[in-house]
This record gives sequence, structure tokens and C-alpha cells, in this order.
Amino acid sequence: MFSLFFVNKLSGGDKQTLDGDEGHHAIKVLRLSIGEQIQISDGLGNWVAGPILEISKKSLEIKVIQQGQFKAEKPELIVVQAITKSDRNKEMLELVTVAGVDQIIPWQADRSISKWQSDSDKKWQNVIKEAGKQSRRIKLPQLQPPMTSKQVAQQITKGSFALVFHEESALKFAEINLSSDLSAIYLIIGPEGGISDEELAIFKEAGALVVKLGEHVLRSAHAGFAALAAVQSRLGRW
Repeated sequence: MFSLFFVNKLSGGDKQTLDGDEGHHAIKVLRLSIGEQIQISDGLGNWVAGPILEISKKSLEIKVIQQGQFKAEKPELIVVQAITKSDRNKEMLELVTVAGVDQIIPWQADRSISKWQSDSDKKWQNVIKEAGKQSRRIKLPQLQPPMTSKQVAQQITKGSFALVFHEESALKFAEINLSSDLSAIYLIIGPEGGISDEELAIFKEAGALVVKLGEHVLRSAHAGFAALAAVQSRLGRW
């Protein structure tokens, strides 16, 4: 499988340039050479691939011999992730990206220890991109702006389905039915301190189901990956 790199926009021609940080990584770190084939994506699902024709100090150019577009399956998988401790965010983002999440909503939960910072969006986007490269994801997950509990509840619309994962629920994930006809499935993951009763009430009023995923309590940074794996398997994708 070809190494994958990202650009802001594909040229649309028979040649494609890779420069900036991605070009530097390909040339200086991976030390790719002329003739080696790579894949380049715009992160939105469009991609091209081909051999390297030319390498300069800060960029390289490939001949486009293959191209295509990745189309995500329905329902979309949307992880609503309570903002975790700063040292856990990277781990969380890597896990949900490789597990196939389509959208990520940072949730400022009542018991979140950390807060969304001015540079959080850039940091999260960078981790998502690197995880996408590692897992060969043509279409990167979309990172939404941070939301409150009420804002998350407003996102749960007709045709979608929401699951709140809570260790004290009497309803097991294995006992629910998931339909592939849904437009989206929201997976709501609480913070290390747990989801408050008020937050549970808000999500229930919006139509979300509160379910239990296993007997053991997972770290907030790991729970999204486990939830995605369970849903992907139930939908027959894994």
C-alpha cells in the first residue's frame, strides 16, 4: 500500500505537487526517491496516486496515473467526546480516527477537567491528520466546534440515533437494535469524572438511549474506540 500524504487542494491535472510540511516529511524523513509511488489526498475523500517524477529541496511532484473518490457509508458515526486531560486527547483522537469515526464533536461536559483552548482546534486537527496517514484514511474525520450538552442535544435530529455510554445503565449495548437506514449515529462519551444526572436528563429528553458497554469502566480516552468497534461490528462493517 502506498504512503499517504495530504494537501489542501488537488491540482486536477496530470501532475500533483506535494510541498510544505508534508513534502518535507516525504523528502527528509521518509527519504522517498524518484520512481516510488505515493498517494495524495485532499482529506475530503478525493485522491490521486502515481510515481514521483521530480524531487527538489522542499517539494516533490508525482505523475497522476490513478485517481478516485472515497464515499463514506451511511449512517455516519459521530463521536461526541468529553474533553479529556490534555495528555489524553492525542491518544483519544488517534484511536477514534483509526476506528473509522466520521465526525468528532468536542464536548465541554460539566465534569471535564480540561477546557477548550484557543489552539485546541489546530492541535486536534494535526493529530487527526497524522492518524489518518498512519491508517491510510483518504477521507479525514470532520472536527466540529466545541459544544455544550444542550448544543449536542440539538444536533440529535430525526433520522439519527444517539447512544450515551454509561456504566450504571441497566440496558446493555447488545440488547439494542441498530438500523443501517439511519442518517447518523451519535456516540456520547463522558469525561473521567462521569456524566452528571442533569446531562443524562438532557440527552434522554433529546431521544438518546443510555447503554452499558461491558462490565468494566473504560478510560474516557479509550471508550470512543470501544464504542466505535462495537457499532462497526453490529453494522457489519468489521
